[in-house]
Amino acid sequence: MQPTPAQVFIFQNLKKLTSFADTTDLCIYEPKKKLYITKSILPEDLGYYQIISGIRHPNLANIDFIMPCGGGYRVVREFISGDCLSDIIEGGTTYPEEKAARMIYELCCGLSALHECNIVHRDINPNNIIITTDGHVKIIDYGIARLYKKNQSKDTVNVGTPGYAAPEQYGFSQSDNRTDIYSIGVLMNVLICGRIPVEQTVGGTAGRIIRKCIQIDAQQRYPNVIALMRDIERKMGIIRSEESNYPSDRLADKIMRNIPGIRTGKIYFMLPALIWYALVVLIIISSFVRLKPAPMNYIAWFFTIVLVFIFPTFCFHNVLDIWDRFPFSKGSSRKSQRGLFFLIGGISICIGLLFMAYLGTTIK
Repeated sequence: MQPTPAQVFIFQNLKKLTSFADTTDLCIYEPKKKLYITKSILPEDLGYYQIISGIRHPNLANIDFIMPCGGGYRVVREFISGDCLSDIIEGGTTYPEEKAARMIYELCCGLSALHECNIVHRDINPNNIIITTDGHVKIIDYGIARLYKKNQSKDTVNVGTPGYAAPEQYGFSQSDNRTDIYSIGVLMNVLICGRIPVEQTVGGTAGRIIRKCIQIDAQQRYPNVIALMRDIERKMGIIRSEESNYPSDRLADKIMRNIPGIRTGKIYFMLPALIWYALVVLIIISSFVRLKPAPMNYIAWFFTIVLVFIFPTFCFHNVLDIWDRFPFSKGSSRKSQRGLFFLIGGISICIGLLFMAYLGTTIK
């Protein structure tokens, strides 16, 4: 997305006040006395920063615009007034379990918005979290975030903050949303007792939630931050607020978020998908109309439709995370899962077509 003339004007008139790092500055736009944080990024990081810039969430530091600058780009985001969580913790502050749970809950709300766009943060730690002046949690940095790629078996670069980084960030497998859940568990432990879990793990209900978050095997952790939030609600008495703004986990909403083409939310994918689904429905209805009115005919033809159209769609597009729901594929690399389920889907189509040809000769 190209910056607007107004954004170009603001960028050209920003005055640097101080530098936080080699790539990050605090600037002011003097005509409106507004503070901004600017950060240099590499061209290869532009893709996920553009996605993040389109997300507006109360628990995320919002990116206002991205400006070409030299051989790379400069990200311009809002300045968050508050205290860095690392400074608070280093001062010896710990929190009661209920307060820590509320902070983690807000953090999960922000992460849910990133995960919905297939963005994995990969560096959730106190240095990247601000507690605002009104007491809310904000994620402020996306320096090593990345897009989750279904066909990639592991990360190409091993990164993360020691103590908070999940095992898969050291090259064992690819980071996904469960990588952030590991870091959340570590952070929750630090908020309550001031130590990372390998030094001391808190007990009780909070301890059980933390231990589930920090399982070495990612398959044993919460599958997503929404499941973690639900557990915090149930077990720690946190009441969901209207501002939580995390995706619904109702079955109907889950299905909508998993329909190929529709789940993207992009009109240029949704329109062809809707046309294709309409054609498939038309073929199915017309086929049923031509059948003789015998119950077994309808059952047999429905079974054929499942084999030819429905089950292969689930296999090819990993609808409802089907690749992770069978013992024979659970824990395999995405590349292996993709190949396996493409093969299963292809076999299903072949069997369905053969069955369809047989039915066509017997139930006319």
